[in-house]
Amino acid sequence: MHKRFFIKFLSLFLTVILILGGFVFAIDPFNHYRAEEDLTKIIHHQTYYQNIGIAKNAKYDTLIIGSSMTQNFRANWFDEKMGCQAVRLPFEGGILSDYTTLIDIAIANNPDLKYIYFGLDNYIITTDSELNDETNRIPEYLADDNPLTDVKYLLNKDVIFTYMRTYFGNKFRSDYDFYEMQVWENSGINFSKEAAINNYIMPDKGSEQSIYLYEESASNVSQILCERIENNPDINFVFFAPPYSIIHWHAAIYAGKLNAQIHALKTAYADLLKYKNVKIFYFQNIPELITNLDNYKDPTHYRSTYNEYMLECFVNGENEITEENYVAVLDDMKRLAASYDYNALLNN
Repeated sequence: MHKRFFIKFLSLFLTVILILGGFVFAIDPFNHYRAEEDLTKIIHHQTYYQNIGIAKNAKYDTLIIGSSMTQNFRANWFDEKMGCQAVRLPFEGGILSDYTTLIDIAIANNPDLKYIYFGLDNYIITTDSELNDETNRIPEYLADDNPLTDVKYLLNKDVIFTYMRTYFGNKFRSDYDFYEMQVWENSGINFSKEAAINNYIMPDKGSEQSIYLYEESASNVSQILCERIENNPDINFVFFAPPYSIIHWHAAIYAGKLNAQIHALKTAYADLLKYKNVKIFYFQNIPELITNLDNYKDPTHYRSTYNEYMLECFVNGENEITEENYVAVLDDMKRLAASYDYNALLNN
C-alpha cells in the first residue's frame, strides 16, 4: 500500500513539474528560447532577467545599451532617423560586466548587428576594476548555453508565481508599448531646479586626490572594451558620455576628485579612439544643457528631450570627439566645472 501511494505521489509530482515547466517553456516570459520577430509584440518587463534573451533571439541591427541614462531613448526614434531596426536594452545602475555579457551574447547570436550605442557613464570608467569582470545580477542560467541549467528558469517559483503574472498583466494592457517600456520619464517625475538640488547628496569633503586615482580602473575598462572592438571590426561602436548636470561636477570637486575623473576619461577615451570602428560623443561640457537644472530630477537624470538631442548629434556628428580634440574637450570640461559659481547655485 505504501509503495502504491509513493508511486502515485511521485507520478503526481512529476506531472505537476512537467506542467509547470512546460507552461514556462511555452510562454517563455524572459525570451530565453525565442522572441517575436515583430519587436512591438515582445513583452519587455524585467531587464536583468530578460535583456539577455531579447539580445539573443530578437531581430535587430542596432543595439542601444547603458544605464538609466539611456532608458528614455526610444528605439523607434533610431529606426526613424537612421533607417535601422533598433532595440534598447538598458541596465539601470549596470556595471561593465552586465553590458559586456549583453554585448557578447548579441554579437554571438546576431549576424545582422551593425551598430552598438553604449552610454558609457563616468562611474563605469572609475569603478573598481575588480567589479568589471563578473556580473552578479544577470543569472548565469540565463546567460550560459547549458540546457541543464534551464531547470532554474523552467521551475523557478518567482518566474511561475510573480513574473508570469507581470508578463500577462503587460500583455493584456490596452496601452502596452514596447518602445515605452523601461522609460522612467512617464512616472510622474518632478523635473526642476529644486528637485535636482534637493536630491543632491553631497559627498564627504575630501583633499585633492591624485590624478591617477582611477587610472587602473579606466585602463581595465578600455582593455575589456577594446578586446570586443578589435574582434568585431564590422560592428560600429558608438560610445557617449551622458550630460550630467553641473551638480555632478560640484560633487567631484568637493570630494577632491575632479582632476582624477577627467584623467580617467582621457585614459579610456585615448584607448577607444584608436579604432576605426569607434566613435565617441561627449555631452557633458555643454553649458546650456548641464546648467539648466529645470531639465533634471536629480544631479544626473535628465528629460528625454536630452536623449532626442543626443540622437540628433549621432546623426549629424555634432559633439563627436576625436583623437585630435578629446584632450582639449576634456580640459574644457574641467575648466567649466572648476570655474562655475556653485555658491550662487546651491545657496539660493
